[in-house]
Amino acid sequence: MKKILGIVVLFLLMSTSAYTDDIKDFNIENISIGDSALDYFTEDQIENSELDWFNYSHKEYSTSLVAGKGIYDWFLISYKSDDDNFIIEGLAGILIKKKYDDYKCNKELETVALDISELFKNTKQGKKQLYKVIYNPRKIFQKPDPSGKSIVTSISFDFKDEGKIILSCYNMDKATNQIDSPIKDINQFDTFRIDVRSKALAHYLQKA
Repeated sequence: MKKILGIVVLFLLMSTSAYTDDIKDFNIENISIGDSALDYFTEDQIENSELDWFNYSHKEYSTSLVAGKGIYDWFLISYKSDDDNFIIEGLAGILIKKKYDDYKCNKELETVALDISELFKNTKQGKKQLYKVIYNPRKIFQKPDPSGKSIVTSISFDFKDEGKIILSCYNMDKATNQIDSPIKDINQFDTFRIDVRSKALAHYLQKA
């Protein structure tokens, strides 16, 4: 209940300028696209938790998985690999769902989607979609296919400045939840996510 209320509080604390078309006006626990990650985390925290999800074929971006400080259990932070200031190009707030309930998660998804559509009047909301998830300890692949045992339900928002928000419920197969791998992967767990991307990162991921 605390975390569900936390999601609501998240939107109440948003900037009153959220009626603009700029992805930077959306924040997660007061962290926004364009901020330096160093304002919220130490350099050691960022570098020691670096993943390689966006570095498989390219070396342009890096991503770190750092522990949350309030509402969210984890943050995924993406930045240019050569940026010493760690300017945030992507930010995902992740809630672990220890007792996943698909109905409840989808209700949260719809509630948060409604809040975003009301706050950001000029965004384009996509239809709710289901994706099959193919698990790999090193990388997650998604493709439209509702027949898989592990699925993601998502709703996306496209901003006028070409930034993007993706809301997702990750309902992972029980066997995937329990994988014991030396490479611990947040993607193997049931989660609710708010994923915010700058124009640059959104375009990069489309071509990657």
